[in-house]
Amino acid sequence: MVLEKTFETNVMAGHSDEEAAPVNVDEATVADWTEAEERAVKRKLDFILLPILGLAFFALQMDRGNISNALTSTITQDLGINTNQINVGNSLLSAGIVLLEIPSNILLQRVGPQKWLSFQIVAWGLVATFQNFITNYGSYIATRLLLGLCEAGFIPGSLYTMSTWYKKSESSLRISIFFLGNLIASATTSLIGAGILSMGDRYGIAGWRWLFIVEGAITIGVGIIFILFLPPKVGNGSPLISFGRWSYFNRRESYILVRRVLLDDPSKTTNHLRISGSDVWTTVRNPRILMHIIITTTSTIPVNAINTYGPSVIKSLGYGTVRANAMASVGSFIAAVVTVLLAWMCDSTKKRAPSLLIAALWSLTAFACLREAWKWSAGRKYAAVVFSMAMNSTIHILNVGWLSANCQRPQERSIAMAMIIMGANSGGIAGSQVFRTQDAPLYRNAFTACLVLAAVVTVEIIGQSAWYFISNKKLDKQEDGPVVVGKTDETPDGQKVELVRKWRWTW
Repeated sequence: MVLEKTFETNVMAGHSDEEAAPVNVDEATVADWTEAEERAVKRKLDFILLPILGLAFFALQMDRGNISNALTSTITQDLGINTNQINVGNSLLSAGIVLLEIPSNILLQRVGPQKWLSFQIVAWGLVATFQNFITNYGSYIATRLLLGLCEAGFIPGSLYTMSTWYKKSESSLRISIFFLGNLIASATTSLIGAGILSMGDRYGIAGWRWLFIVEGAITIGVGIIFILFLPPKVGNGSPLISFGRWSYFNRRESYILVRRVLLDDPSKTTNHLRISGSDVWTTVRNPRILMHIIITTTSTIPVNAINTYGPSVIKSLGYGTVRANAMASVGSFIAAVVTVLLAWMCDSTKKRAPSLLIAALWSLTAFACLREAWKWSAGRKYAAVVFSMAMNSTIHILNVGWLSANCQRPQERSIAMAMIIMGANSGGIAGSQVFRTQDAPLYRNAFTACLVLAAVVTVEIIGQSAWYFISNKKLDKQEDGPVVVGKTDETPDGQKVELVRKWRWTW
């Protein structure tokens, strides 16, 4: 693995050219606050930032995933389309996200997360609502593509924003809490969808059209909340609704929030980044980052496949539309609990690979059972479907935290977050083609493909963790190993310092 000796970041605007004394944060104690103060401000941050970002992610997944609920209604008959054409629409949604993921993240760095992410939420909320007007195959695929284009960049933008507020040792649990918006949406969308579809064709409007109207309107409301209440950036806790008159954090709390992150990772910066073409090219060619993308892509193919068609498979067991949608939510609720527990394990042990391996083995076992479930009773088949859905996006979620912890510069982290979400959506493109009309009703080929992919991702996780472990052993033998050099900072007594930390990979 190729390593640079020093990773540098920009000097904070406003500092002079006066020579700064290097301070090794591994050896020097430079924190001038107590652990109790830090815990208090971190807890306050958790209750402000995570609910806002998680709520927006809930809206994104609700609008992206409600097609699975619409499939149990009359959408295919009303539009005159079949399952394979539904798959094309889902693939175009993921393709739209992939196309604009990196450009959107670059715009976020220039405009700022508060403005850019808010605009995105309202934009895709409007598109989601207008889906109720579609009348044929052409309008269906057009709105799915437009929905993907509007959603592009939101997830990596949110992940990068979170990374500027939290330390590496806190990232996995917070990322999993953020992704709870996704997991809870996967679970409750089925319940919400069941309720809306139970309305039937009220006022001459088909149930699936009501689904798009109601859930799209919810997203627009979430967008307004996001605009008004999201704190702009680390060091500035004044949301738009305050009109600059008040802040979530006092001056002491803002100081602790900024400085504690820099001491943990000196390369992080509180200013808007400038991402160059060279930054993008260097990051997309990095084999270590590419391996994380492969892990995510491989793991999300079966996830997207079973999540989209899970309610339909359950309905084929003899259950009604409303009950099948409600029963499909169980797996996502299990996934939410398991993901948070495994993420807590990551932060507690400061190791990522063991938790990912547990998730991979669960997925492998579940799909092995699902492949053989055609021989079983309806109840046992349902259990197999639920446990295959119960791992949901857990591997991908934990992998995001793993990659973020191993990014060496802010520019690299920003681009890498976009790349890994591109990988997840590429998995969505492939996953939408796993269940084929001609394979119904047993879907043996689909379940076999999911099983094989689960086995492959298990091997990939083992290989990546071994790569990091061996690389650290080599670094331990080097006296002049690579370091992270941060921006010039200033201590309370006015001394200029340059923060430095030894680099080690997180496995």
